[in-house]
Amino acid sequence: MKILATLAIPVLAFVAAGPAAAQRAADLAPLDVKTVVGEIGPGWVKKTAGQEGVTYVCETDECGGRGVVGIGQAGATPDYVKLVVADPAKALKSYQYATDESMRPSGCSFKTYEVRRLSDRRVEYDSKGECKGGSAAAMSTIFDADRMGMMSVQVLTGAEANALKLRDESLRKLVAALDAAAPAEAAPAKAQ
Repeated sequence: MKILATLAIPVLAFVAAGPAAAQRAADLAPLDVKTVVGEIGPGWVKKTAGQEGVTYVCETDECGGRGVVGIGQAGATPDYVKLVVADPAKALKSYQYATDESMRPSGCSFKTYEVRRLSDRRVEYDSKGECKGGSAAAMSTIFDADRMGMMSVQVLTGAEANALKLRDESLRKLVAALDAAAPAEAAPAKAQ
């Protein structure tokens, strides 16, 4: 299926975290993304799943249009995560550039980017756009200072409303799991 080949979660300089950040992240149990997200709706079939993430594919109109959903997590450099959490507006430009470059081969591009601070230690970037052929694209990436990493939900499907609904429902599950696993001194997520 061609749309599966277009899925590309942005790669942002994934390198091992430094000792202090690594120790703090090592104290947290890893999130099993495929278990946290579970099933995403009728017609969506889990195609691939691994330690880092999961991919769902819809090949029928039962899902409101054929599409693909990719949900993944990765460690980012401690300096980058600190920059995003400290000043998300300043870091948005580099994030936007990396996302645009990673999406270019797929024929998809994001038209809007929004920043949301979920807590003093967690930031979310939301974006939406379109793909060649009229498909809708929606993505959210959460940067979490407690894990020194990021989690992304990316949806490519026929209608923007469906893409946003799938993205937001999957994201709510991830945020709830992050809140449940957060260290005692970290405040739970609060949308602004």
